[in-house]
Amino acid sequence: MVKKNFMENVRLKGAYTFVFLLGLALFVGFFQLIVCIPVNIHYMPFVLELFVIVICTYLFIAAQSKTKNIGRKVNLILYPSSLIVLGFIIACIIGGPYTGGLKNYQNQSVIKEIDFSEVPEFDATQVQLVDKNTAIQIGDRVFGTLGSDEVSQYEVGEDWTQISLNGRLYRVTPIDFGGLFKYFITRTTPGYIIVDCNNGEAKLVRTEGMKYMKSSYFLQDIRRHLFLSDPFSIKATPRFELDDDGKPYWVTPVLKKTFVSKTTDVKGVIICDPQDGKTQYYEKGNIPSWVDNVYPVDLVYTQFRETKRYENGLFNFSNKGVVEFTDDYAYVQFDDNVHIYTGVTSVGKDESNVGFAYVDLRNGEINYIRRAGAEEYSARSSAEGALQQYHYTAIFPSMVNVKNVPTYFMGLVDGANLIKSYAFVSYENYQNVGYGATVDEAYNNYLKLIGAEAKDDEPKETKEISFTVSDVQIITVEGNSIVLILDENQNIYHYDLSDGDYRASFLKQNVLIKATVDENNSIKEFIEIGVPEVAEPEVTETETEETATNE
Repeated sequence: MVKKNFMENVRLKGAYTFVFLLGLALFVGFFQLIVCIPVNIHYMPFVLELFVIVICTYLFIAAQSKTKNIGRKVNLILYPSSLIVLGFIIACIIGGPYTGGLKNYQNQSVIKEIDFSEVPEFDATQVQLVDKNTAIQIGDRVFGTLGSDEVSQYEVGEDWTQISLNGRLYRVTPIDFGGLFKYFITRTTPGYIIVDCNNGEAKLVRTEGMKYMKSSYFLQDIRRHLFLSDPFSIKATPRFELDDDGKPYWVTPVLKKTFVSKTTDVKGVIICDPQDGKTQYYEKGNIPSWVDNVYPVDLVYTQFRETKRYENGLFNFSNKGVVEFTDDYAYVQFDDNVHIYTGVTSVGKDESNVGFAYVDLRNGEINYIRRAGAEEYSARSSAEGALQQYHYTAIFPSMVNVKNVPTYFMGLVDGANLIKSYAFVSYENYQNVGYGATVDEAYNNYLKLIGAEAKDDEPKETKEISFTVSDVQIITVEGNSIVLILDENQNIYHYDLSDGDYRASFLKQNVLIKATVDENNSIKEFIEIGVPEVAEPEVTETETEETATNE
C-alpha cells in the first residue's frame, strides 16, 4: 500500500513538473516573440531573464520536496539562489575597467588627430542645408500627392535616415501603415519619400510591395522578422536606406560585446529586403559600399566618451585629457561617405570647445582636430542676432573649411521650418558673421569679413522686378548701413546705402518698388519708388442723381 502511494505521488509530481515546465516554456517562448530579447549571454536583459527562469524553476522543484524540515527547505532554496545571485554580481563586475578590462575601454574608438588643413575646402554639397525638421515639413507636403484614398491608409515614417546617394546628401523615410486595421486592409506600403538636403527638393518614389516594416504587425514587423531569422545576435535599430539604384533596404548593425557585456563594437550588418524579407549578413570589412549607417550615432558617442575617460588610466582624478562630444551633431559628406560633425568639449561643459571631430559612420573612425573656439550654441545665437528682427532660428551648424579658417555654416529657418537665410560664423571669433539669402551671397560676405578673395568676382546677372514693401529694417555691418526689405511674398531683398540712393532709408510699408536685383536678391538700382495707386470709388447713377437733388 505504501509502495502504491509512493508511486502515485511520483507520477503526480512528475505530471506537475511536466505541466510546469511546459507552461514555463510556452510563456518564455511567447514572451521572447513579443519582446525579441536576443538569446545571448552578453546581453544583460537576457541574463536577467535567464536568472528569473532558473529561480522560478528551482522554487518549484524545492516546493515538491518531501522533507518536512522547514530549515532544510529554506537552505535548499537560499544556498543555490545566493550562489546564482553572487555569480551574477561577479559576472557584472569582471571585465569592467577596474577588474582587468581597462584595455577594452581605452581602445574602443579609432581616433586619428589631424590638422584642420586636411579638411576639404567648403563645398555646399558636402553639408546638409536641410535638417531633419525641415525635411519632415517638406515630406509631409509631398505625402499629400499620394491621393485622397491612399493618404488615409498610410502615414509618413519617422526614420528620416541620412544617406549619401550619387555624391549628394539625402534624407529618406518609408511610408508606413496607418494602424492595425489599415495594415490588414493594405498589407503593403507604396514607397518612400526622399528629400535632397542641398536644395530641399522632395519626391515620393513608388516601390510597391514593401511589407516588412517597423509599422507592420505580427511576423512582418521588421524587428521580429530579424529576431526570428537570427535570435542569437545583438542588433541595433534597423535603418531605412537606398542602394545606388534607389532600391530600399533595411540595414541593421550587428553588435559584439567584450567579456560580460562591457564594451561594444559593430561586428557587421544584416541587410533585409522589405519586399520579400530576404536577409543577408555582411562582416564589417565586406559591407556593400552604398551602406552609410554602419555605426549608430549613440554608439560612437559612447565609445569616444569611454576611450577618453580611461585614456590616462583608471585613477585620473584631475580629469586630465577627459573630453566628450557636445550634445548635438550635424551630417557632412566626405568621399561619398556620411560623417557626423560634432564639437568636443571638456567634461565641465564650459562655454567653449577644445576641438571638434568628424566621425565616419561606415567604420566608426574619428578624425579629431584640437583647436579651441566657440561652441555651437554661441555660434547659432550670433547668427540669429544678425537677423534678430525676423526671429529666425539657426539649425545646428556644420564645421567647414573656408580658406583654411574653421567656420560654422548653418541655415536659418522661420516658424514653418523653412530656410530663409544662410550664415557663416567664425569658429575662433563668433562675432564675425557673414549672412545672405543664398549660400553664395553668405559665403562672399563672409570672405570679406575674413579678408579673403571673393568666390566669384564676375558681375552677376540682374533682372528687373516690381514688388510691394511688407517690412523694412536697417542694420549695420562693418560700419555700412544695409536696408533689408521684405516683400509681400516674404522674400528678402537688401540694399547697401553706401551705393548712394538714400531714398531706401525712408521706405515704408505698402510702398511700390521697381528695381533691378541680382541672383542674391541684392538691389543694384531703384528704377522707381512710389506708393500704391488708390483706385477712386465708382460713382453710380443713383448717387449722381442724389447729389444733383441735394444741390
